[in-house]
Amino acid sequence: MSPQQTEPLKILAIGSPLSELSLLVQKVTAINGKHGPFDACVVVGDLFREGSNGSELDGVALPVPTYWTVGKNALPARVLETLAKGPEVAPNLVYLGKSGVFVTAQGLKIAVVGGVYDAAVYESGDNPGPYTPVITQNSIAQLLSHKELFGPSHDSMLEAAKEKALALPSAFHGVDLFITTSPPPSLSLLSPSFPSSGISLAAAAPPLAELIKLSRPRYLFWADGEGFWEREPFGWAGVKGDERWTRAVKLGALGAVGKGTGKPARWFYATSLPAQSSSTKPPVRPGNASPNPFSMPTGGGSSKRQADDSNGAEGAKRVKAEPGPPPEDYTCKICSVQGHWIQDCPQKAAMDPSKPPPGYVCNICKSTEHFIRECPQREERARAPRPPPAGYVCKACGKAEEHYIKDCPVVKERDAAREANRKGNKKDLGPAECWFCLSNPKVTKHLIVGIGSETYVTLPKGQLIPTHGKEEPLVPGGGHVLIIPIAHHPTLMSIPPADALDIITEIESYKSALRKCFAQYNAVPVFFEVGRLAGRGGHAHVQVIPVPNELGDEVHDAFTNAGNSIGLNWEAEPERALARVGPTGSYFKVECPDGRKMVHLLRNNFDLQFGRKVLAGLLNIHDRGNWQECVQSEAEDKDDAQKLKAALKPFLPK
Repeated sequence: MSPQQTEPLKILAIGSPLSELSLLVQKVTAINGKHGPFDACVVVGDLFREGSNGSELDGVALPVPTYWTVGKNALPARVLETLAKGPEVAPNLVYLGKSGVFVTAQGLKIAVVGGVYDAAVYESGDNPGPYTPVITQNSIAQLLSHKELFGPSHDSMLEAAKEKALALPSAFHGVDLFITTSPPPSLSLLSPSFPSSGISLAAAAPPLAELIKLSRPRYLFWADGEGFWEREPFGWAGVKGDERWTRAVKLGALGAVGKGTGKPARWFYATSLPAQSSSTKPPVRPGNASPNPFSMPTGGGSSKRQADDSNGAEGAKRVKAEPGPPPEDYTCKICSVQGHWIQDCPQKAAMDPSKPPPGYVCNICKSTEHFIRECPQREERARAPRPPPAGYVCKACGKAEEHYIKDCPVVKERDAAREANRKGNKKDLGPAECWFCLSNPKVTKHLIVGIGSETYVTLPKGQLIPTHGKEEPLVPGGGHVLIIPIAHHPTLMSIPPADALDIITEIESYKSALRKCFAQYNAVPVFFEVGRLAGRGGHAHVQVIPVPNELGDEVHDAFTNAGNSIGLNWEAEPERALARVGPTGSYFKVECPDGRKMVHLLRNNFDLQFGRKVLAGLLNIHDRGNWQECVQSEAEDKDDAQKLKAALKPFLPK
């Protein structure tokens, strides 16, 4: 990363889309909306399936700058024609070349080596072309000579000395991302997780090993083969020890089903890269770090200088032959990993000092396995209250010499009761009491318009749009709906990452369907959410209200003016504000028809009807600002639900 970059960069990596570019756009949009904004996205593996004609690019536009390189499939002729004019094959979809280093505007350094490794092609020295999906000697040489990776050549010793004096610490030398089709060799060595990963490294590319050593990437991504695997981080030694860490990640293909599992292998990876400058500290050692598989000794034996018998002098010491590799059934007793002799184990030097010497006993738990500073019972002993002096009597319970009054169970129970009484002993709203949980028998199911696998769409009680008056509504059934996750979560931002992707993706799918539906009736949707964690909480949902096309451009001003009139502070950078508060924050969010987003972070009391009242004013139906005054009969509700369901059906995903 560039030393001028001071803020962390958020990066998203996606496994092989294999021509599913509409799905790629949908997924990137959903992830960016939930966890972004991202500064860059990289596609790892094949953007196009084998035999593609490139027509998948029609209408494709990514919301995030997205970078890709050649995989193992040949690029379509149509794509090659586009690349002849420039690297951007679609809006925000940029080709990085087959081999090289690309530096983004934010200073992110991305190294790429596209194509698979074929030993015969590589050894032949042929160069089939810049887009051929194979690694060649020219590919490797081109990257080795790249000035962004290894620095420019120096015309003088003085120039070299000046650059060295101004250089960043060694922890910051290298690329940020390294993208390959084939993995480099050695990744399985010294990895405790590899045997159970189910990942094959049979197609590894030996020429990549030297590039990895020289470039020391912060993240290494590849996608050839099935499944997902994140290797333990490994370090690169600097003058003060391991100062730079590499994380190697194998991604599954976008939408592909894992072998033998019936479930999709993980196909995306999101991370944040901290800024690097002369004033920032080197990264700390990860808790699950392993020895560096690229730093394995090339031979065994002693490190002592061997005697020189090149002249065959009498009495010279015989040079000890280097031992070969251990047999297949040999396992190092230090690290429990095969592939090296115990005397060559990278953990040997680092492991011995950490063990207590013979005869050492921990004074806390009497174990011989660890030093006292590492004892798991150390903190428990430190937290235990000290006993009172002889003759001390607790005035709360009357017991002598057992505890001080501040540690008395009677006092603690009394204080806890007071605190619970002060807070009103409120309990979070659960599914059994929630109006929006489908498991609650009191849910008004006749208002439901559609049910998906993760969410459902329903008319609200007392919708804003009048549907049974003198004039027919623009959208059949009114169009005022709620998109609600089936699982109980208080806000969309509080949904755990493991569940968020599927839920947010389905919400975005419903939003898209509603946009298309409303467009048929000369209307556009306004989306807003009250994400409120205060009080007893609630159930996350997005409200959707249609407004006529001619009023679409007035929505932003309507919310701005209404908010300003009551002292609401609108965030200058809405998405970053949401990312900042994360899952523990409360917020009010609006998505305007013109694409602009508005966010107000809730700190005090907030009128839950605010969004509805603003749109009631814009639509000149001020008397419908309170839902309780707009409740209809069940027959009228059912009529609205059926009309909207019929209007929406053609636009729902099949």
